[in-house]
Amino acid sequence: MRDWGVPVLLFVGLTVPFWVSNLDLAVASRFYTPGLGFVHGGDQPWGVLKDYGVVPAWILSLGALGVFVSSLWSRRGRVHQRAALFLVLAMMIGPGVIVNDVFKEHWGRPRPKDVVELGGDRAYVRPWVKHPPADGGSFPSGHAATAFYLLTPFFLLRRRAPARAFGWLVLGLAYGLLMGTARVVQGAHFPSDVLWSLAFVYFTGLALSYLLRIGRQDPRHGDQRRGVASDPARGLSP
Repeated sequence: MRDWGVPVLLFVGLTVPFWVSNLDLAVASRFYTPGLGFVHGGDQPWGVLKDYGVVPAWILSLGALGVFVSSLWSRRGRVHQRAALFLVLAMMIGPGVIVNDVFKEHWGRPRPKDVVELGGDRAYVRPWVKHPPADGGSFPSGHAATAFYLLTPFFLLRRRAPARAFGWLVLGLAYGLLMGTARVVQGAHFPSDVLWSLAFVYFTGLALSYLLRIGRQDPRHGDQRRGVASDPARGLSP
């Protein structure tokens, strides 16, 4: 219930205002100037976030890939093998497959800059309402999902090093919200797009932590479910 039920209720509850009102349009319109468009989208830090904001996530995921590959030949590296595999899969499946390949390519939600109310020529579509893919790729935000990816080490550390896990969670949430703000200011996404970018990344990380048994049983330290804690000094190893 704590892992799945509460987050599901939270994300659904936060989505309701966007379903029953024009809240998405109201927020996006704050950054729109009639006749000129989203004129502040290129201002800083929004411009640099769009162009380079995904770099930290790629550093983390590619670093994890390097650790995983090296662990195939190094006995010492095998300690971190599952953790590295988790980080690689979390990036590939969450921001990669689910957000960009499945939803953005096929859901068809017009972007703010494309809707009639904000200077475009397409009808506004509420979140989770599917339209033809040619109508747009607003739902959800790929940039925000990649930024939210920085919270995924939370799942590796939450049972063995809660303080460090919380630090990664706060970092990922803050950075993802900053990136999401940039994309709203630029007229590329609605706030609800950003919200569900977070949801997809969170539930991908949670599901993988269950599938890979992250933090549930460590052969070097016994079964953590029986209360035997592992050594937090061993970093991100599961």
